[in-house]
Amino acid sequence: MIPNLTFDALQNGLGHFGVASKSNKTRHVDTLGVSFDSSASLLTCFVIKSECEQILECLSESGRISFYVGMVSHEAYNFKGKFVNFNSISENDSKVSKEYRNNLINTISNIGISIEAATEKYGKVPDTAITFKVDKVFIQTPGPDAGKLING
Repeated sequence: MIPNLTFDALQNGLGHFGVASKSNKTRHVDTLGVSFDSSASLLTCFVIKSECEQILECLSESGRISFYVGMVSHEAYNFKGKFVNFNSISENDSKVSKEYRNNLINTISNIGISIEAATEKYGKVPDTAITFKVDKVFIQTPGPDAGKLING
């Protein structure tokens, strides 16, 4: 189960996921939005396929994903899980990603990053959806609970 307290961060936070090959070579990529099914514990990250070819190779080897999402304020979570599949972005995924990217560009340009820089980084349109089944969620917000496993 994906905990309710993580929903705002999933919808509005900066996302990034990483993988490791069987020989422990790591790869990572920024996400351009997510969708999730809390009851099925499925999280889908929207990415640009050309930026994650090596990630897909690692996933075929190890099948494990570590997804970090953090709010600009400080609230952050780490989701660990097992790779399920990757697909082309659906029409609904495109809408979710567009809203996410527009909100993120607005948020980070309001804290001092130029609109041009924000758009260059987060204005890209994803073409791939990578889905994984979440099996553990950890608090990553700095403070006494950092690293604590969240149980549902």
